[in-house]
Amino acid sequence: MKKVLFSFIAILIFAISIAVSPAKAAYLPEYDKYVEVSSEEARAIADLLGLKGVPLGEETAKLSFEIQEAMIAKIESIINKEIDHYYIWLTVNGEPVLGIDPPVVLI
Repeated sequence: MKKVLFSFIAILIFAISIAVSPAKAAYLPEYDKYVEVSSEEARAIADLLGLKGVPLGEETAKLSFEIQEAMIAKIESIINKEIDHYYIWLTVNGEPVLGIDPPVVLI
């Protein structure tokens, strides 16, 4: 489980490092997107994010949200700036199974 979480956090750090922009930070739930996917698609995406073998469901969605929120808070404290963000929630049969904070690449 530690290895899975480390991989997930490493991916998040990389994604966030290319997406950091100065702004007033907030989690903006009004911009959240809910995408209905099949169980197989959710599993493939979770595996891609380093969650291979981790059961998907409401608890995983909550855990992925909490990990990313904690990471964003740490990054904000390091750079002394706030980051606006939202989530893409993957749902299976209407139930959120994974929360993804998509990077916004700035050029």
